[in-house]
Amino acid sequence: MHPRIGPELDRPARLFLVNPADPVSAPPGALDETLRDKRFGMVFQPIVDLTRRRVFAYEALVRPHLHSSPPALIADGARQGRLGLLGRTLRAASIAGCPDHPLFINVQPDELLEHFLVQPDDPIFNHSSAVYVELTEAVPLQRLDLCAHMLQEIQARGVHVVVDDLGSGYSNLRYLADLKPRVVKLDRELITGLRAGSRRFTLVRALVTLCNDLEAMVVAECIETPEELAAVIDAGCHLGQGYVLARPALPPPPMVWPLA
Repeated sequence: MHPRIGPELDRPARLFLVNPADPVSAPPGALDETLRDKRFGMVFQPIVDLTRRRVFAYEALVRPHLHSSPPALIADGARQGRLGLLGRTLRAASIAGCPDHPLFINVQPDELLEHFLVQPDDPIFNHSSAVYVELTEAVPLQRLDLCAHMLQEIQARGVHVVVDDLGSGYSNLRYLADLKPRVVKLDRELITGLRAGSRRFTLVRALVTLCNDLEAMVVAECIETPEELAAVIDAGCHLGQGYVLARPALPPPPMVWPLA
C-alpha cells in the first residue's frame, strides 16, 4: 500500500542527541537571556510534494542570537538541565512563525525522557495544521522502548513522527518498525550526487519500496541540483527538501520548481 500524500536551515541547525559535558560556545547567562527575551529567530524551509509540485509542509529551524550555532544552544540547554524548557520554547516560536501550514518540528530525543512533549498544553497540540515531530535516528537502543512509548502518546493525539537520516552511519532499521513513523527522511549522503542507474540509486529506490510497505512517506533532503531532484523523483521519493527548491527564510518562502 502506497502512503497517501496529504494537503532547512542547513544540517548544523538540526536538534540532535547531545552530551551535556560538550563545550558550549556562549557567554555566561546566554541561555537565561535566550529563554527570557526570546533571543533567537526561526526560519522555515519548504518540504515539497514531488508529485503535485506544491508545498507539503515547512520545517522550522532555529537561528540563535547569543550562541555560536544551533548545536551550541542545544548543548547549553542539556548542560544546564533545561533542554525540555528550551525545546518547548522553540516549538512555541515555530508555531507562531508559521501558523497556517503543516510543520516539521525537530525534537531532541532527551526531551522525550523529560516528558515535556507529552504534556497536554504543549504547543504542538495547539497548531491548526498537521505537526510532524522530527526525531533524529540516533536514539540509543537502550532508550528506544521508552522513547517509543512517549511517541505513541503523541501519535494517539494526532501528531506524526518523522525518523531522520535513514541511511546514515547511525541507521538501524529497528527504528522503522518500533517508532512507526509517518515520514522517513533519507540521509543527505544518499542524495548528494545521486543519478539514475547508479548503485546508490538502486539503494534509494529499495529504501523507498521498504518505506512504502511500512506506510511511511519518504523525504529526500538536501537536494541541491536539478539532476538530484530528477533522480529522487525517478526513485519514487514522495517529498523533497533542499536549496534547489527553496532556502530557509522568514516569512516561510514559496517553493520553486527547477525542472521543465
